[in-house]
Amino acid sequence: MNIRTRSARTIALMDAEGASFVELALVLPLFFLMLIPVVDIGRGFYASIEVSSAAHSGAMYGLENPSDTAGMIQAAKAGASNLSDVSATAKYGCECSDGTSAVDSCTTTPTCTYNYVTYVDVSVTSAYKTVFGYPGLPSSMNITREFRLRPGGD
Repeated sequence: MNIRTRSARTIALMDAEGASFVELALVLPLFFLMLIPVVDIGRGFYASIEVSSAAHSGAMYGLENPSDTAGMIQAAKAGASNLSDVSATAKYGCECSDGTSAVDSCTTTPTCTYNYVTYVDVSVTSAYKTVFGYPGLPSSMNITREFRLRPGGD
């Protein structure tokens, strides 16, 4: 009787171990189905932060070199070096302090009620593609950020 009790306990233990593996086999795919979208959203936020930082970097370079648009573009692309397929545009100009009467490249000074200021404007765009297609969401999108600073004026 003692041998039968031990063997019944051993069989019960083996049954419990088998049940754990079955539960793991059922739960693991659901875990991965939840994990992949979370990683995808994290990648999207990371790309958004990188693009925003790149636009800021280009505009900060433009504060010291307002007429060097090629340098602003290069600084913006260097700020997003971890991303592929990044494009940037930059411009500078003059505008009234209230934001009206903008003139590109300060070819002429705008006629303002009070005074005018110079500005640099950097826009950075990067394409973002999801790992998987999700129903109701596009599989690729462009992330664009624009940064505008006013380095000085009259």
